[in-house]
Amino acid sequence: MLNEYIVEPAAIPWRNGQVAGISFKCQILLSGVDGGPEALRFRFDDCPSIFAHMHLTSQFQLLLQGRMDFPKSTMKLRGIAAHYTDHNFPYGPFAVAGGHDMLVLHPRQGGLISMSDRDARRQINLKARHLYGTAADIQWTLLSEFKEARSKPLIPPTSGPYAVMIECPPRTVVNLPSAPYGRYEVVLAGSALVSGSTLFPPGFRYVHDDNEATPVEAGPDGAMLMLLAFDQDAREGGLTGDLLSVAAAAAMERAI
Repeated sequence: MLNEYIVEPAAIPWRNGQVAGISFKCQILLSGVDGGPEALRFRFDDCPSIFAHMHLTSQFQLLLQGRMDFPKSTMKLRGIAAHYTDHNFPYGPFAVAGGHDMLVLHPRQGGLISMSDRDARRQINLKARHLYGTAADIQWTLLSEFKEARSKPLIPPTSGPYAVMIECPPRTVVNLPSAPYGRYEVVLAGSALVSGSTLFPPGFRYVHDDNEATPVEAGPDGAMLMLLAFDQDAREGGLTGDLLSVAAAAAMERAI
């Protein structure tokens, strides 16, 4: 496992997938086979109900475009939006529409478990956190952690894991705090110079380090970034080789 991964999705091919009769396109951006992060990009066809499921590790979903409607009346996500769950926390069913496009981001491989699996339901994390926010609903503010740019805390740092959108003027150098449990830094608009690589939407860096990360420099037209940071739950769960892990890994492999 490396301390830093740089991903440019434009260089990665799309593949077609289907699960439970639901069609989608997918990019495998980071496989996680080295014990490091797992990152996928999905574009689902319009669908009124994607089955309830869970993953065996912490997860961020970053909705880039389109809609995701969950049963909870207050949980109607519109891109740009962030959705976080601790390991072994089930969510859904949910509907997708409107040109759906999202990143699914794990600190390591998480597999896929349908809630139709009765044995799996006995391993639900009853203390898990479930956090979300939509950019359009959040006001711009200034956060002490990101002094060089104004911010929208979709999931504020006080939550533990956080999802913070930052707006960087042209050529701004943004110093970022350490990421001891892992953090994705996704370019939403403009461009950014990250560790010698220029990234365009939705390119990203994943960093996992107790020390301050290498600064990010906004491009000539500025940059909009989404920072998605895990906390200690990233060290829980995962594919451990037990029966549930084997089933979760097999289900994910069949799906993508």
